[in-house]
Amino acid sequence: MKGCDRGTSIMLSREISGLHCPYSGISDVCNAALSSLLASEKARLTFCKSEDYDNCPLFLSKVLRRR
Repeated sequence: MKGCDRGTSIMLSREISGLHCPYSGISDVCNAALSSLLASEKARLTFCKSEDYDNCPLFLSKVLRRR
């Protein structure tokens, strides 16, 4: 991020990170699943790569397991 100071860079990265699932990685593997589940293209587009990741059953089960 050229031209941005460190504070602005951190704020922008936090805003961007809210646009996709925090458990989605670079690969097709869902890190919210207990096993190394390969997410389908439809699931990745519907949940992983959108703001609707909180409607994903794997994300919800991960959050509930942590409580």
